[in-house]
Amino acid sequence: METGTIAFSIVMGIALIITGGLTFLVGKRKEYGLISGFSSRPEEEKRILMENGYVKAVERLLFLLFLLFAGVFMMGLLPVPFGLEISLAVFLLVVLGGAVRVQMYEVPWKRKRSLWITSILGVLVISGIGILTYFSVMENDVTVTETHLEISGMYGLEWDLENIDQVTIEEELPEVILKSNGFAAAGQLKGRFRLEEPYGPAHLFIHDQNEGPFLYVQKGEEGLWLSRETREEVEVLDEQLNIS
Repeated sequence: METGTIAFSIVMGIALIITGGLTFLVGKRKEYGLISGFSSRPEEEKRILMENGYVKAVERLLFLLFLLFAGVFMMGLLPVPFGLEISLAVFLLVVLGGAVRVQMYEVPWKRKRSLWITSILGVLVISGIGILTYFSVMENDVTVTETHLEISGMYGLEWDLENIDQVTIEEELPEVILKSNGFAAAGQLKGRFRLEEPYGPAHLFIHDQNEGPFLYVQKGEEGLWLSRETREEVEVLDEQLNIS
């Protein structure tokens, strides 16, 4: 099993345990003090919330989130195209939609304000993720000038050609150990990652991590891996950099 898969399994396993434990304590043991802000409310508000079905709505949402978390976990392990990305999107929509729905059971004098705040936050979160995803999947232009290697767009960089130590074409991408600051979805990798030894920290601009060829550029202790739509484009970049 790859290191990335092991790390994913550990993180998701812990998240499932926490979510499942919270669901059990609230749903079965009636530990309503675990619901955010519930224990600090006046007794009158607690009574009204119980009567309105607020607590039951929270219980249902927690149980649904636990099931969806399990689904995300399975999709992350199974070789289903876009399975993880779609399951995460569904999870996010259910979280935000469920949070809005729960506010409908709020005490009457707080209901409208809570609905507005939760709805606005939901729209902002979805919009922010959508914008970030859009710019992350945009193609990065690669330009080789007389003095520099330039990659435009999000996570772009600029390297002096005189500092480049090695340029080769590789058919396989080394195993990705950790994402430091970047974007990873559906085989696309963009940003800073840590690769298996001896490669270590590297900048990745990869269309599909399972489909080569890849251009590997080494500068000191840093590496750069990138792919293009066709092999010919990779070979042209390799020739330009080696001539320079």
